[in-house]
Amino acid sequence: MNRIGRYEGVVRLVLLLVVLPAAVYRLSLGRTVALWGEVCRAERTIAEADSASIQPDTPAAMLDTVELIAGGGLLDLLERLVPDSSVRIVSYTPYLTREGDNFTLRTAEIVLSGGFVPLLRTLGAAERELSGCRLLSSGFKTLRRGRRTSLQLTLVIQQLTDKCP
Repeated sequence: MNRIGRYEGVVRLVLLLVVLPAAVYRLSLGRTVALWGEVCRAERTIAEADSASIQPDTPAAMLDTVELIAGGGLLDLLERLVPDSSVRIVSYTPYLTREGDNFTLRTAEIVLSGGFVPLLRTLGAAERELSGCRLLSSGFKTLRRGRRTSLQLTLVIQQLTDKCP
């Protein structure tokens, strides 16, 4: 019994100087240090990508020539993408966002109504199939009319087109 009491100070000192810092690092600081390493690697990767010379494409090659938003072709395309007949188009609002010397930027706001799963499938199909347009945002909203509730999906889509000469 007397021997244990004699080494009690040494055991406490070892616990304080070795075990406690190891436990703190393992339980809290280890993940933080690992994340810091990932951030540093990502910053190096981004810096290397920025320093690499990139050949820019010609602006005319990147632009579409088929106008989907102004002519209503986007509505026809969306009707073909709708997997279920329970999804219906509530409103379609196209407008001109910006016009330059050789380009036109148009935006359309489309409101769809239906069940959650069919609307989600429609959103997925729109993300995959609308290659000429950019899906900017989507948002779900619940509308209550008396005892009836309906779910609406609002899509904001933009298209950058080349002006026809």
